[in-house]
Amino acid sequence: MAAEPRAKRPKAGLAIPPPEDTRRSDAFLPSVVSPTVVSGFAHAVGGREVAIAWVAARQLGLITVAQLKAAGVGRGSIARRVANGQLHQVFRGVYLVGHPVPVPGAVELAGVLACGESAVVSHHSAAGLWGLAKVSQGDVEVTVVGRDCRSREGLRVHTVKRLDFRDRGRCLGIPITSAARTVIDASATMAFEETERMIAEASALELANERQILAAADRAPTRAGVAQVRAILGQPGGARRTRSGGERALLRLIRAARLPVPATDVPLLGFTADFLWPEERLIVELDSYPAHGHRAAFERDHRRDVVHRDAGYEVLRFTGRQLEQDPFYVIAVIARALDRRSRARG
Repeated sequence: MAAEPRAKRPKAGLAIPPPEDTRRSDAFLPSVVSPTVVSGFAHAVGGREVAIAWVAARQLGLITVAQLKAAGVGRGSIARRVANGQLHQVFRGVYLVGHPVPVPGAVELAGVLACGESAVVSHHSAAGLWGLAKVSQGDVEVTVVGRDCRSREGLRVHTVKRLDFRDRGRCLGIPITSAARTVIDASATMAFEETERMIAEASALELANERQILAAADRAPTRAGVAQVRAILGQPGGARRTRSGGERALLRLIRAARLPVPATDVPLLGFTADFLWPEERLIVELDSYPAHGHRAAFERDHRRDVVHRDAGYEVLRFTGRQLEQDPFYVIAVIARALDRRSRARG
């Protein structure tokens, strides 16, 4: 019976990372591997092919030229691997290993790898990763600290002299600006309502509260988004979360009329109330035809109203057409209801 081959033993003096403990919650999150560690792994454990697979498994399928060289792959070999489909370029110097389709987050991580250790995902790309806005379909945006890294096709680079440690974070293992700093940066090119929703989302997801966002603004007072963020947080009721243009329009109308600002998109008794004044126990729902113009929606809305009214809430419903064509009627009905219920309360 043939003896089984012995496992290759690590060479003395090389620090090889231990196997991940798969019981840890972060065991499967990506982590950037330094070229030094790649070189040590390749020499001590199993050669360049094993090292390439090991790095790619930790970086969402990605590897850099520096890491390939550390694994023992020269420029000529890199070119051949690109030609035969073993490597697929994402950005200059960064490749997907074995297939051309990136997993979620891989393109953003590739932007960080392309720009070096000080880089973090930022602006609209960071807002997408944090879930504060739709994932951007445009260029990946990264911020680089204290070094020259040029933008290139598909990658937009922002440079800063310094980035406070409180303005850095990790999302799904990817280096990124903190949620509070992301709000500041992304708001520079967002409409007022988009920024308001982003701030409200950050609060709802418990990623950043108003105090943290204002602190991030204080650390970067000259950033282009700071003025708009301060204006939103300084308005009555602060930032409010809305799901549609109609809801944003009604919220503006409520503020313009100087009525108490309601909570928005509030989970209540198994449903979601568009606008809620909890002390007055008043609910306002805004109906649009695409969302409510069929039988199932009609029955759902009726059931929701029955549940809320049975719990002591008054429910007012308006259509998008009423809001657009007769806003003074809408706001007058809301104002009268608030006054009536406030007097009844106390």
